Amino acid sequence: MNVLIAQSGGPTPVINRSLQGAVEQAVRLKGINHVYASRNGIEGILNEQLVLLEGRLAELEQASLQPGSVLGASHYLLADGDFERIIHRLEQLQVNIFCFIGGNGSSRMVKALHQLALSMGKNIQFVHIPKTIDNDLLGTDHTPGFASASKLVSHMIQWIGMDMASMKAYDKVGIVEVMGGNAGWLAAASALGKKNASAYPQLVYMPKHETDVEHFLAQVEEAYLSYGQVMAVIPDHIKFRNIQSDQTGNKQIRERLNTGISGHLAAAVRERLGLKTRVTAPGVLYRCMSGMASRCDMTEAYRLGAEAVRFASEGLSGGMVRLRRVSNDPYHCDIEWIELDDIAGKERYLPPEFWDAEQQMPTREFREYMLPLVDGQVPEPVSL
Repeated sequence: MNVLIAQSGGPTPVINRSLQGAVEQAVRLKGINHVYASRNGIEGILNEQLVLLEGRLAELEQASLQPGSVLGASHYLLADGDFERIIHRLEQLQVNIFCFIGGNGSSRMVKALHQLALSMGKNIQFVHIPKTIDNDLLGTDHTPGFASASKLVSHMIQWIGMDMASMKAYDKVGIVEVMGGNAGWLAAASALGKKNASAYPQLVYMPKHETDVEHFLAQVEEAYLSYGQVMAVIPDHIKFRNIQSDQTGNKQIRERLNTGISGHLAAAVRERLGLKTRVTAPGVLYRCMSGMASRCDMTEAYRLGAEAVRFASEGLSGGMVRLRRVSNDPYHCDIEWIELDDIAGKERYLPPEFWDAEQQMPTREFREYMLPLVDGQVPEPVSL
């Protein structure tokens, strides 16, 4: 019996910990002969680009502390016949357990492969190991990668706020663009250090709340008149009603849009309100700042990888290993199996009870949910 593991989608600071957990668990199990890994996601299976991992545990331990998907990943779109080719290749390799570390796209693929293998009468167990900084997978309390990205963004916002406060005589508006997809979890986490409406960031936008530039400018102006300085958090997936039409016929605006939505908004603030504006767009830092990785995240990512192999070795297939929170204080999550039938590919959005829309800040419930994930660390700036 052999095991095959692949990684897919955008990496996280802890994705390689799940890989390490899965491999080390597989090596401990009786009856496992080889542990294969597929390079570049599912493509490695189709292109016969595999690597043996059971003899490389020391390298895996070192890789588990670094960002990026050590196996590589891809967003390869499967063509007609690819699913059958994958099943056939796994059978050739005598693979009985296939673990796929990834997000919503990976969950859909695991579900499809499981159903096809069943229909073909093949004895192969398929399991999804969740990961994404977006925290948008249904069926689990949170996803590996999200805690580390949240720890980084919550700290980073307060660091930028400290810098802005020291430059209050010069800098007037700061725009910080955050990743996080459509769900809003990272945007909300950016404000974990916000104690009241006047604290940084004064304005926090959610990706699913459509707005327009006029409304944004009005809010910036109002906050500036109230506080003398403004920091706005802008999700990279936010929808502005009147920006799409601006993309035609105006070369300067098109060039600004190439820098992201924040570049366009900063230009509008400068031109319409006359306020000096800086943009911070950390981009992939949310995925690769392993030096800020959450200890909780590192531990849970490993546990999920190990438990995925254990569940599959017991005959379970077509599901995901999930975290089910038992308590906040003391913090504890159990790891359970959940079938993918009703959850694969479906997005999980930030619950309304986690966000105070009027004050644009997290609720007490969200803070209690988040603090264990960020190791209880939220910066508290001091002003003299």
